[in-house]
Amino acid sequence: MKTIIRISDVLFKKYGYYVPISEIGYESHEFYAEEIDEALVPKYVIEHLAEPITTESASYTDANGDYYLVMHIETGEVEPYEVWMINDEIIPNFTEMGE
Repeated sequence: MKTIIRISDVLFKKYGYYVPISEIGYESHEFYAEEIDEALVPKYVIEHLAEPITTESASYTDANGDYYLVMHIETGEVEPYEVWMINDEIIPNFTEMGE
């Protein structure tokens, strides 16, 4: 549920429009370390985690057809490791970037 709220909050802060929770997709998956693409999640983030590794993701497609996805991996830190993608492209520091 945290990922759903996160994508709604970030899109509101960045673009100024509210995304209803009912319009946000959600998935949870379990992976083994060798199944996770290092372009998405660097090895150092997951190498200490017990397997299988659980991920949660939330997605939303806006009126322009842009597809937003946020993925969380619980790492034992206060905040989960977070990956943002727009139209299947990884966007580093998405939440810190200005419009």
